[in-house]
Amino acid sequence: MQYWLETDSGEQFPLQGTCTIGRLPENTLAINDGEVSRRHAIIHAQGDGGYYLVDLGSRNGTILNGQRMRMPAQLKDNDRIQISTTSLVFRASEPESADGEEAMMTIAAAHQTAKSGMCWMLVADICQFTKMSQTMPQDELAQMVGKWVLACKQTIEKSQGHINKYLGDGYLAYWPMDITKPEAIAATINALRALQETTTTMQFRIVLHYGQVRMDSSLQQGEDNLIGPQVNFVFRMEKVCGALKQFCLLSEAAATELQPYFEMTAQGAHALGGFTGEHNMYSC
Repeated sequence: MQYWLETDSGEQFPLQGTCTIGRLPENTLAINDGEVSRRHAIIHAQGDGGYYLVDLGSRNGTILNGQRMRMPAQLKDNDRIQISTTSLVFRASEPESADGEEAMMTIAAAHQTAKSGMCWMLVADICQFTKMSQTMPQDELAQMVGKWVLACKQTIEKSQGHINKYLGDGYLAYWPMDITKPEAIAATINALRALQETTTTMQFRIVLHYGQVRMDSSLQQGEDNLIGPQVNFVFRMEKVCGALKQFCLLSEAAATELQPYFEMTAQGAHALGGFTGEHNMYSC
């Protein structure tokens, strides 16, 4: 697929990976407008294809198809984005068919960039988001969620991590394979736990796993795609975390690596859909 933004005048901005939007000149798309926040929004390249629009808690909001955004949303062809007086249309189309030789070269290049290894994965999600969306003023909710997303994004990137996918009211983050030290992960968990304590009007859960994954680099978007059963494992953990009413849950593999940095509390062994046996979980 090919993706781009288009203005009302027909000017086009090709999307090559994640695009930042805001008043600061270092943004991918800088908008010189006092009504636009310095870091207003991002158009995030999902690891498995497609793009999500994420407002970063901007003062005046981001409008998607006539509605102020409350949470990250997947973009579709011809979706209209309004930021202050700037209007953009998200476009997506299939590229022209490549000949057989070019297609084979593309597949070969993708295989060469793929790699497997141990990877830290974290899933975070907002507790009782549906109830909040029904009771809070929409502008207040949108700004609160956006500020939370920005705070989490900055915390994760400080330790060289990346948000791989936005999931509506949450996200999947990961850290580079085999080179991320446990102390960097421990520092991130501490920072996210501190954020949990200060974000009193909105609670969120985090789950952490350390497992073997395959990482494919998207040739079109420059983003990594995490593949393998261990990715599903961390998502299954999130449901257990909610059932246990915990706010930070670690798999046994993650807890073993982080034992020197936290006092762990065993939360029992639990069955996870799609995985055999029961799996020990720990809070910290």
